[in-house]
Amino acid sequence: MKKILYLFIFFMGLFIGNSQNISVKDSTEIVQKIDDWNKAWKIKDSSLAAKWYSNDADFTNAFGFSMIGKSAIEKYLSRVFKMNFVMAGDSEQTSLKLKHISENSILVISTVSRVGQKLSNDSELGSRQTTHHRLFRKNSGWEIIAHLISDARSIETNKH
Repeated sequence: MKKILYLFIFFMGLFIGNSQNISVKDSTEIVQKIDDWNKAWKIKDSSLAAKWYSNDADFTNAFGFSMIGKSAIEKYLSRVFKMNFVMAGDSEQTSLKLKHISENSILVISTVSRVGQKLSNDSELGSRQTTHHRLFRKNSGWEIIAHLISDARSIETNKH
């Protein structure tokens, strides 16, 4: 898994320099799909959250759990959305960047701030800052083929 992640980051680094304009139509479509994810978390809708993933999408959450494929992602999220301690609190997207990779690939990097989330023992988790790296591929429309979520933590305290 680490090997795949390192390869993904390496290739993304190679292609990020290939910056070109993204059409308004494409950026609007992609941003709407990110908005659907954010809405799905608010309303606990795993079907909406997984809607734009490809059937072979690679998904890794902030805790290192990995799934392959739209149906596996939806099934996993349906379990997550039932965990009250995870779903406590509120999220706000604080940034969104689209980077042209190729004619049919766009990397989207977004950050989300979440407050009020709890741990499994019902104690406060504290404010979380997560970064989402989503690779979109264009077929008949834009779909997510890879999604990596990273969680910012303090090095000194190992807390969020």
